[in-house]
Amino acid sequence: MNVPSWLRLTVQVNLWASLAYGGMLLLAPDLFCTLIDAEPVNTAWLRTIGAALLGTNVLGSWLWLASPELNMGRVQFATAGLEALAMSVSLLLGEFTAANLWMVQASVVLAWVVTAGLWAGAQAGTYVAADA
Repeated sequence: MNVPSWLRLTVQVNLWASLAYGGMLLLAPDLFCTLIDAEPVNTAWLRTIGAALLGTNVLGSWLWLASPELNMGRVQFATAGLEALAMSVSLLLGEFTAANLWMVQASVVLAWVVTAGLWAGAQAGTYVAADA
């Protein structure tokens, strides 16, 4: 399957960024709180988010990279968009309590950039057979 190289790159960014965030949130949520200078209150939610990032974003990106396919592209786009939207709403409502808020803001920007990049993966016209 021929897909644009920039789309592959975007999916790789999604995979590696989600692996980093997800791994840290799942395995070391207190370290994450230390990095962003936030109180480590109810880190169970962070572990759950980390597991979701690993399961959906990392595994989904890996599967898509192994065999690019429209439905998985749609899942990746929708997941990234919902994550970006949720983080943006929380940021606008002042729900983040981190002292290093710039790290949260940078994460929100990255989430929107990845979402925009994944848009093409959710479009049927992106997928062209190699022999076409």
